[in-house]
Amino acid sequence: MTSPRFFISILVVVGAAVGPLSPFSLVNSVGFHDNQRIIEISCLVLTAPFCATFLILSGGEGARQMYDRQIAFFLILFFLLGLASSVSAYSSRHALFEWAIFLLLLAMSGLIASEIRARGQALLDKILLYCGLGAAVYILIEAVIYVAVIHAGRQPSNSVFIYGFDNYRFLNHVQTVTLPLLGLLICRSKNGKQKLFAWTVTSAWWALFFVSAGRGTLFGLMAGLCATWFYLRSDAKPWYRAMLWSGLIGLGVHLLFYILVPLSLGLQPFGFLFSVVGRTIENPDSSRWPLWVRAWEIMFAHPWLGAGPLHFAHFGRDLQIGAHPHNWVLQIASEWGIPALLCLVASIALGFKKLLATRQYLAPADVKNHLTLAAWLTTGVAILVDGLVSGLIVMPTSQLWIALYIGCAWGWVVSITPAKNQASLRLPLAARICGVFGLLAAVYFLAHGLWPEIHNLPMYEEQSLQKNLYVNPAYRPRIWLGGYF
Repeated sequence: MTSPRFFISILVVVGAAVGPLSPFSLVNSVGFHDNQRIIEISCLVLTAPFCATFLILSGGEGARQMYDRQIAFFLILFFLLGLASSVSAYSSRHALFEWAIFLLLLAMSGLIASEIRARGQALLDKILLYCGLGAAVYILIEAVIYVAVIHAGRQPSNSVFIYGFDNYRFLNHVQTVTLPLLGLLICRSKNGKQKLFAWTVTSAWWALFFVSAGRGTLFGLMAGLCATWFYLRSDAKPWYRAMLWSGLIGLGVHLLFYILVPLSLGLQPFGFLFSVVGRTIENPDSSRWPLWVRAWEIMFAHPWLGAGPLHFAHFGRDLQIGAHPHNWVLQIASEWGIPALLCLVASIALGFKKLLATRQYLAPADVKNHLTLAAWLTTGVAILVDGLVSGLIVMPTSQLWIALYIGCAWGWVVSITPAKNQASLRLPLAARICGVFGLLAAVYFLAHGLWPEIHNLPMYEEQSLQKNLYVNPAYRPRIWLGGYF
């Protein structure tokens, strides 16, 4: 019988893939970003009861197999410190909302991981295929837009070519996670139509990356590939080839359709690729420096518990540059506190240690799993590096993709690592009860954080721009498109 957790795994993929494609407002005339936030919250709310049921009815056996004592210790401490920070924050309602999102994203990852552990790598292959199908739908929409632009014969705004996102950088956040996943789809696909499909979609996805020319995504992926080369070397050669050749094909597609075709029609090249060097010289930090300075100021003013989750959106609003510092380290340190940051870093480091340890359990001839390890390592490093200059841990669609990646990598690691002594596989009853109450509390904090803004988001966003205080204020998303409070 198919487990309900299987549907949650696919729900997350579908929610992350089609979130940018919604052609209509889900609530009261809102735009792409707010639609995606509503879809993300819906996925989180649907995930919570399945997680609670899993903890109660399974007796905890499956959850205990997923459990690592050291990582769990630091994550529990991280969320306890975040809870204390939220309670003491300027606006506990906003702080607890983001605290709940992070907690439920982790629960979602755990649910996906437990299902991959239970169902084997067939589910992983199905998830990767759905990722490819979602990318294919987006590419088809982009192709329609491209044809319409060429038919119009006029020079378009570059943002026209990034559909479904209020800021084209939000697509880059998604691509930091999805490009390696699509590369893994190439490596795990069988010969034939599925292989051709995987190569076509991945190459086209690279072409769209060159349209937006995201430097953070590029640096993240390059750092991930370098880390993988340093650790795996020849064991991952097909992985490097898949990423390199799909990237080169994508670059060729971009040069043909977005450079040569427009030039032949008397238009300027489409996209942002040719402006990268100029933008880097004129504004090398992309206006991040004032945000980082403000984050340091907040961190030194509130070193132990931070200003509260989400609270950069309050204390940084006078900058009118962003509602988050575009750096995950500074964000956690300034909002959750330095001790919470250290706990998170420790859990991430231990997670990577556990990931890398799987290599010892792989047979030399097990090419598929060596390439899967390469993909997980590349993606993890890419997220961490890109997150140092971007807000991919803040935006709703990239949050879903990160949760999906963590769940897939987590479940794969557990399935590869030899099982522990069966006598010790039961979670204590107190731990299961605390987990259930934590999930219920998180759902309540989500609902409490949504109201009353969700009742009339356009009005809330107009108010949050604070037009009476700032000249020409702009939308800076955090929870909603109107990010400040």
